[in-house]
Amino acid sequence: MVKFSKELEAQLIPEWKDAFVNYWQLKKHIKKIKLSKMQQKQHHHHRDFNHNNGVFGLSICDPVRFLASKFSRDNEAENIIQVKRKVMEEGDDHEVYETELAQLFSEEDEVRAFFERLDRELNKILIDRRRKPSGGIIPRSWTPCPRNSDFSDGQGGAALSGDGTAAATETDDVIAALERNGVSFINAASSWAKTKKGKPKVAMRIDIPAETPARTISAVTSMLWEDLVNNPKKESGTGNFINRKKIQCAEKMIRGAFVELYRGLGLLKTYSSLNMVAFAKILKKFDKVSNQKASASYLQVVKRSHFISSDKVVRLMDEVESIFTKHFANNDRKKAMKFLRPQQQKESHMVTFFVGLFTGCFVSLFCVYAILAHLSGIFSANTEAAYMETVYPVFSVFALLCLHLFMYGCNLFMWKSTRINYNFIFEFSPNTALKYRDAFLLCTTFMTAVVAAMVVHLLLRASGFSPSKIDAIPGILLLVLMVDFFMADQLTSQCARRWFDEYDTNHLANMGKYVSAMVAAGARLTYTRQSNYLWFGIVLVTSVVATIYQLYWDFVKDWGFLNPNSRNPWLRDDLILRNKSIYYISIALNVVLRIAWVETVMRFHVTTVQWRMLDFFMASLEVIRRGHWNFYRLENEHLSNVGKFRAVKAVPLPFREMDFD
Repeated sequence: MVKFSKELEAQLIPEWKDAFVNYWQLKKHIKKIKLSKMQQKQHHHHRDFNHNNGVFGLSICDPVRFLASKFSRDNEAENIIQVKRKVMEEGDDHEVYETELAQLFSEEDEVRAFFERLDRELNKILIDRRRKPSGGIIPRSWTPCPRNSDFSDGQGGAALSGDGTAAATETDDVIAALERNGVSFINAASSWAKTKKGKPKVAMRIDIPAETPARTISAVTSMLWEDLVNNPKKESGTGNFINRKKIQCAEKMIRGAFVELYRGLGLLKTYSSLNMVAFAKILKKFDKVSNQKASASYLQVVKRSHFISSDKVVRLMDEVESIFTKHFANNDRKKAMKFLRPQQQKESHMVTFFVGLFTGCFVSLFCVYAILAHLSGIFSANTEAAYMETVYPVFSVFALLCLHLFMYGCNLFMWKSTRINYNFIFEFSPNTALKYRDAFLLCTTFMTAVVAAMVVHLLLRASGFSPSKIDAIPGILLLVLMVDFFMADQLTSQCARRWFDEYDTNHLANMGKYVSAMVAAGARLTYTRQSNYLWFGIVLVTSVVATIYQLYWDFVKDWGFLNPNSRNPWLRDDLILRNKSIYYISIALNVVLRIAWVETVMRFHVTTVQWRMLDFFMASLEVIRRGHWNFYRLENEHLSNVGKFRAVKAVPLPFREMDFD
């Protein structure tokens, strides 16, 4: 049977961990009561032994005393503790509970400390549910509009002089209300253009929030297409048109908002049930240790509290299910539940089996490759230049890609072990997100294929095929290198776009870090071709500035370290790993890996093979550094979400925010 503490640790919401009942601290108080009771029993046992001069025996009145004490405890069980409700002094309706001991305990100090802690945990839940942020459970612009805020009740239009004027006024009111909600109209003017049938000629445009680069590009191109292509055609035509693509995008965003709302309500339901079970379990332990029955009266107070007795969350979940099934699933509940309650994929042992299989294949093939390379003399002075210039760069790129996958698998394993919610941070779908076993399977499969290709390549060369024709085959795969650089450029340019959208100078400073790194890399590349003192000085200055800039950003901004006022010296207040020395070792390791560029200016005299191997080794160190950096970056982001109780995405809606009185 799994202990409840482990079950609670596995099921609680990581971002709301501080808002849950601190079950582990309450267990410590129970242990203190138990130890105090054992010490007192030993003391009474020793005193009775001295009082009877070492002679033990039973009295004829002992059964009578036992029955009398049992009946007295049963009659006083309800009066052991008294839970009183008090109103806070702030003048609001917040209430707190305070427990008073109506009976003296042999271990009174420990019992009093236990109930004081229990009251703090209960009051924390009752107060924090109103004051603390909901973590984005209610999406932005989700607030329903008052009935009379945008539209009239339909009586005002009847008082107008004519039907045409009433219809025009009603149309103007509707358009004005839609424009306030983010729907803009093309060719809208005070005097409406008319079609042949007398209907107003107007086009509708829905504003889609452009929070991603792809959506930004799509929004811009869509606007240009409407303004330059659709409008001239529509002006000479019938007039009314709606961009179906934007409506589909808006529908998708609203559907995503419903899914996130339903997920947030489910988290609230889990939060309520787990806390209730935690109170019941800890009070049951107290009754068992103290030989009293105090749980019943306290549990009644807990069950009467709003976070347990209220059914608002359940009713909201039912309402969301009904609306989603009707409007997004064509009244098919089974289809709706696939969106609202996606089933997570079960982990298969076959994945682990194939990881081991391909790992063994990779090791075997690599040994075969090493033997064949030695026998064919591929690294001899006559053939090493051609082989290193054509074949080796291609395979090294794939080897670095496999190392990327391996480090990513290690990150996934560590994030899962430390309960870092990387799916929420990366906005991955839980049912399709890559697991660490899947990443290792991709890595081993890919590396086995690469080494097998290297073995086949050597066998073809040894069979007498023309080296020029065989060496040209891997050149096709060099496209991966271009894609890699393109993706790196796209990822590092995100900070510029975020600064443009949010006007936050931190994003601009982050962009400066990448710019300094690119300038230093360009200077080092030029220095390899023009070896003089001028470029040596430029490389030294740019590289030192970029390294200091990067180290500061890594430690302070990305990892949240180097806080002199932290309770963990020069780290941060909250740490996930228990061993603090790991963080100090990681800081030192990051410094060493950041200054690896010194090798490029040392000008070692090495052969072509050694230079290529050294180049591959330095690139591998950079890949390892990035994987090492990823863990602490996501740890800091996760702790930031924990501090803000942010467990659900704030989904933007295709409407503008409105302020209501």
